This record gives sequence, C-alpha cells and structure tokens, in this order.
Amino acid sequence: MRNTSRLKLTDLNTYCMLKIFSYLSEDDLLRLCKASQYLEGIIDSSIFYAKSKDLLLCGHANHPSIEKRNQKQLTNYERIQVYRNWVGGTYNQCMYFHHAPMFPTKLCLEKDALYITHASYLRKYPRSKYDALHRRYEKEISTSSSTDISDFVKKQDTIFAGRICGSCFLYEDGDVIAEHRMHSSNEYLYCVDFNDHLYATSTDTCCKLWERSQEFGLTYFDMVMTIDRAFKSMKLSADGQWLFGGLYTDKGRHALRAIHVESGREIELGSRTMSIYDVRLKDEHVIFTANFDTTFRMFDRRMDRDVAIWEDPFDASFYSLEYDGLYGVLAGTSMHSRVNLYDIRMPKFVQLYFGGRTRVHNGLSPVYSLACDSRYLFIATDHNLRVFDFKTSCGTTRDYSNIGVSRSIYSLM
Repeated sequence: MRNTSRLKLTDLNTYCMLKIFSYLSEDDLLRLCKASQYLEGIIDSSIFYAKSKDLLLCGHANHPSIEKRNQKQLTNYERIQVYRNWVGGTYNQCMYFHHAPMFPTKLCLEKDALYITHASYLRKYPRSKYDALHRRYEKEISTSSSTDISDFVKKQDTIFAGRICGSCFLYEDGDVIAEHRMHSSNEYLYCVDFNDHLYATSTDTCCKLWERSQEFGLTYFDMVMTIDRAFKSMKLSADGQWLFGGLYTDKGRHALRAIHVESGREIELGSRTMSIYDVRLKDEHVIFTANFDTTFRMFDRRMDRDVAIWEDPFDASFYSLEYDGLYGVLAGTSMHSRVNLYDIRMPKFVQLYFGGRTRVHNGLSPVYSLACDSRYLFIATDHNLRVFDFKTSCGTTRDYSNIGVSRSIYSLM
C-alpha cells in the first residue's frame, strides 16, 4: 500500500491542483512558479493564460495586430503586470528629438524600428531590447525637395509619403523612387494611403485616386479618379473596393464618406459629425473616427450609425487614434499632449496620460500622431517625441481614471 503521508503536490492530477490554486493569492502562485518548472507550466497555461487573453493592449486573443509590434514577447504574467500599469497610470516617461521649429510629426511603429517624420525627412530609428529607441537614426529617407512631409504610409517594404506642396515619393527595396507631382503646389496635401497598386492622395481642395504602373524600369502614376472632397484623413479598405474618408468640414454633419473605387459612387455615411481628423478601420464593417466636436466615435456600416460615442471629459478635440486590434483604443487630444485610453466594451475612458511640461516645452501641444505596442506608448508633439514605458516596477503612478465627468452615448452592437 502506498504511503500517502509522503504525497507531494505534483503527484495530484491537474484538476486537483487547480482547485488548490484557486485559494492562493497571485504572489503565492508566483512563488510556486519559481519553485517548480512543472507547476509553472500548469499555472501559466491554466491560470495566467486565461487572465491575460482579453486585456487591453496586452491581450492575445485572436492574435491582435499589436502583437506584431512587440519588440519582445511578453509572458502571460508580464501581460497582466503591464496591463495593470496601463490601467493604473504607472509608467516612466522619456523625451527624444527635441526641435525648436514646430511641425506635426507622423509616426509608424514596427517590431524592430520606429519611422518618424522630421520636417522634410523620414527617419528610421532602430529599437532596442533594453530601451524604447536608439537616439541615432539608422536611415534618413528623403528626396531633393525641402518641403515638409505631411503624411506617410508604410506597408510591408513600401513607403508612400506626401509633402504639403502636393508632391509624393515612394521608398521601396532600400531606394527612393523619384518624386512625383500629384497635386498643384497651391494645394495643401493632408493625407495619403495605398493598397497594392491603388494609391490615394487628398489635399484641402480634392482627393485623387491613382494606379501605379511600371514600364522600362520606371514607375508611373496614372490618375483614375478625381473626387471633389477634401479628406483630412482617409483609409482604403483591405480589399481595395472602398475608400473611407473624413472631411475636414461638412456643414450638414455628414463628414464620414465612403467612395466606391470602381464606380466612383459616393455615400454619405450616417455618422453625425462635421469634421474628422483621423480615421481607423477596425474591420470591414466598423470604423473609428477622431472628431473636432470633442468625440471619438465607433461607426458600424451594417447599421449605418454610430454605435458608440465617447466625449472627452475636458471638451478637447481628438487629433489621432491608435487601435490595438482587440478592445483598446488610444485617442490623442488637441491640448496638453494628452492621450485617452478607451475600452470599446465600456462607456467611460479607462485612463488619461499627460505628457507634462518641461524646461524646453510647455506641454500644451496636440498629439499629432501616436503609436504603441504592449509596453510602450509613443506620442508625437509639436516639439518632441515622448515615450511612456509601462513595463516597470518603479514607475511614477499618475492615476486620472476618476478625474472629470465622463459623458458618453453608448449602445451595444
């Protein structure tokens, strides 16, 4: 007969161990993980995995897009820790690349690099395993033009950038393809986008669609459509069938439009807002918009209406958006370099992040562009780049989750 007095915890089946673990605190579970690799595997896969599945900015359900930006893979327990820092407002702040001239910087974050505009240049800064960013750029991308870059889009190995004077250039396979004149110089170029061989540009006067072709080793852009609309921000759908754009102003409060690429048919979508500063596509049906009227909205094409509207607690306009691919949305505001974190399942903002003032910067800048992975938040202001590190055990806590009065109009889809 077996001597049960010498029965060890690891001799129990998984069901019995999980029942015992349900009575333990998180600190106790961590001690067990350190004590036994076998127990660590069970606790991680059966407890921490489930707890970290749907977390804002750190969740891993359905392989959200934010996972592709993570420079280093987080363990399930690290996801929980970092999520708590995001929600609790605990982080370390660092500032990069201060510049005296004011200009609206644009960002694009990838796993190994951050692309950032600097006046007429587009610079690539490598990322480090031990720091958010290197302070010396790896590559500077530009042409002979000295006009500021107003917007750029990077997809795989292709970069399409537009200048405020209406010219655009392509960067592909490590080389800059010659700059092309897309609009007249008296127009101000707002935004660009592309999908495969279809390219879109918009100024303060009109929007144009272009088809890229190549002949004898040279790249050409043939205009296929001109749209009498001034989109402040726009996105092409994943299948290239639709162009979704936000008008800079529309007195009829139908600033969100959809253009059918093949036919040119324009649809006034049912989002009741007069000016849109940024557009993000959640999927083929749902569109996020950052609006001048101090709202961030979630619009559903199937219902042709806003299914959720969040108002900023301090009546600031929203300038920029970032989506984690799951439930988290970060919205950059027009004042104090502030970013709001939202859970689209909840009617109230989750947390507010303030850039703060420094000796060389008063902190009043809008957030012109923002990017994030599960650990870092990158905020582009008119004078510098601010980076918040949320994977810290000694960061400063700035909890503004209960500040102000949150107003929202929210309905479940």
